Amino acid sequence: GESPPDLSLNNDPATMLAMSPAEVLEACLGEDEDGNTSLPLQRLNAALSWIEACLGRNFDEKIANEYKNSSDPILPPPGRRTMWPATVEALKRKGQTSRGKIHLDAPLQHIFGDRSTSPVNVSSFLESEDEANDARLLRACFMLFQAGRIDEALKLVSDCGQAWRAASWIGGEPLSSDGSGNPTRSLWKKQCREISKQMARVTQVGNSPQTNARSLHSSIAYEAAILCLLSDDVHNALNNPVFQTWESGVHAVLHAERGIIVDEVLKAHNNTRIEAAEESQTHFPYVGTEFDAFDNNETAPEGCDGDLGAALEQLDSSPLDEIREGSGDPFRNGMSSFLVGQNAVKEYIEECAALSIAAQNEDEACFLRFIAHLVIYIDSVLPDFSSQLCLPPDVGSDGNDDSLCELLLLKYISYLSTRRDLWSHVALYCSLLSVDNILETYSSFLINVHSDQERKMTLQQARDFFPEGLDCCILRNVVREMIISDIPWQHAPGEEGAPAGVNSVDARKMRSIHWLCYYPEHWPDALVCSNLLLRIFLLTEGVGTEPSDSNLLACKILCDKMLPDDLADVAVMQCERNDGNVPMPISLPMAQNLRKEYISIEMFLNAHTMYAQFLDVIANTSPSHSSKSKMTGGTQNEFEKGIADKMERNAFRQKKSGLCKIIAKAATRASDALMEVVSFSGGWLIDENVSLSEEDTEEAQSRSHEMNAIRSTFLPKVVFMLYEVLDKTASWLEQVVYDTLIQFGSGSEDMLLALFSTFDESDRSNDD
Repeated sequence: GESPPDLSLNNDPATMLAMSPAEVLEACLGEDEDGNTSLPLQRLNAALSWIEACLGRNFDEKIANEYKNSSDPILPPPGRRTMWPATVEALKRKGQTSRGKIHLDAPLQHIFGDRSTSPVNVSSFLESEDEANDARLLRACFMLFQAGRIDEALKLVSDCGQAWRAASWIGGEPLSSDGSGNPTRSLWKKQCREISKQMARVTQVGNSPQTNARSLHSSIAYEAAILCLLSDDVHNALNNPVFQTWESGVHAVLHAERGIIVDEVLKAHNNTRIEAAEESQTHFPYVGTEFDAFDNNETAPEGCDGDLGAALEQLDSSPLDEIREGSGDPFRNGMSSFLVGQNAVKEYIEECAALSIAAQNEDEACFLRFIAHLVIYIDSVLPDFSSQLCLPPDVGSDGNDDSLCELLLLKYISYLSTRRDLWSHVALYCSLLSVDNILETYSSFLINVHSDQERKMTLQQARDFFPEGLDCCILRNVVREMIISDIPWQHAPGEEGAPAGVNSVDARKMRSIHWLCYYPEHWPDALVCSNLLLRIFLLTEGVGTEPSDSNLLACKILCDKMLPDDLADVAVMQCERNDGNVPMPISLPMAQNLRKEYISIEMFLNAHTMYAQFLDVIANTSPSHSSKSKMTGGTQNEFEKGIADKMERNAFRQKKSGLCKIIAKAATRASDALMEVVSFSGGWLIDENVSLSEEDTEEAQSRSHEMNAIRSTFLPKVVFMLYEVLDKTASWLEQVVYDTLIQFGSGSEDMLLALFSTFDESDRSNDD
């Protein structure tokens, strides 16, 4: 709880006999020589100014919407300049004897004249039109009093022909040395309190609490409410249905607390004057001394000496549901805690934080948002106080040593991550976390971002909000996690479909490399992760030797369609530049090793493609075909038959030549590609720079083992594929020879020499 406030005054009013009451108030409650004021009084003044500003905005909003909902206008008719015109006109028509003589106090006399009768409707004296207009006028004045805009209320009531009301409301000004103010202020306030109590009897019985903030009560209810404020009568105020909201109740309490403090100062000053007059037995006491107003009767309201916590407890006992239930609202509890003091704020925040962190229902997101932003604000303006906030002992934090602000931010970011429409805010709130929490939280968030547009947006925000270079560390975590972990696949909004022949899990891993391809300084890490994924694919799927084999399809699509063509070269160039913008950069020798690894794998994938194409070509190209039947019989002579036979031989040779060229071209491409792998400079999948400090790391050792495993598995297969290309090509050509011999017999030797000379690279000049 809060310790009792020290409501010390700047000066003792008992020592200021010659000063006017207004000067005494300024000296006791104003600023001292150093410009300081009592802290409890400062808090009370600030709280009262705050609630008046809130109620003032409420009044202004209703005035702004005056003509949108004209069924219950806030202000009376703008042309009204006389008091109760309809009632006066009715009295003229009916004669005064039928309704009694009109008098300013007639409504009260009519109500309180016969105490034995039950309360009557306050509108029975006035015509209904005048009663409604009076109620609207007094309601507007009451709202202006609540907003602290008393001058506007006095002007409004005067403009509506009731200047006498304005005069009756200004008696609260203390007497000043220049003669302004009320010399009988205490008497005026005492009378206001008495009238307020009499009016309260009617308003409490003749009116029931309303839930509609725009409902119109009787005019006397609003007049009673104004008098409650003027006389600091909290009890009757909290029983008046005009005070329809918790904010209205708070204003009544704070306004009364301030007024009672003023009264106590003036009372002490006045009592000292009375004692001085009695001791001197003078007939001319100080001007403004009131001998019978401060009678110390028990009807005078008692304050809480600046203890706002005790003062606001009065709201809990109000018979009005709106005020009483408002005290239990968590948001209004927060307002109350700030009015009471630091300990109340700490208790409120810690309790709300515990509830928000433990809540599993997204319906509580609104309150989570409120308490998170409240703690963020406190952390920015009161960092020392914020560091004292912690979860209650009975609420576990899983051994987390983070501050309460961090815990709330983590909870709120977790909620934002579940709302795709709020993803644009995640980076901003993550930027308020510690660096370690930024790395962990934003990395976990980005793993679930799969749309290219959203990848660009979230990455750009990370570069804008986070410390320089942290975006690269986050992307390293994201891409490695997506590549290595076996996260169950579920289609995400905005995610592209998997390429044909590639499963969805592998497709997501392949697209994760895109995170590192948007900015050139990330390309060295893109090369690292690309090689990592390619090694995983090679070790997991293996390689087949059939033309329909698709085990290497994911690797080929990744290299050919998803990665930049110049990835390896640009990555090495970035390492050569090394401008210091990337934390823990990759060394140039390591980048050169990575480039060689990437080129080696890319060369093998190309060789495998050439090999598959060769198998497809040789399977669909037959080495045998029949020549056209030689003409037998007929009328041709020997010369004509010779010409026909020569034409047939040329046609056969040309067709065979075309088929042989197709096979030779496919075999040459495949064998050359496979030979490039076998004869790769420095060795296939062998690092260019062998001795590196990076080799001591666990990741480097794992990479070395994987490369050895791939090399020992795939190089024998490459040799086998090369052998198969050469063997199948030789067998196919041998079948060509057999087919030629079968069809042309002894004359096939010249044809074979002519046939092979057409596609033999060593005799290309003779090709016709």
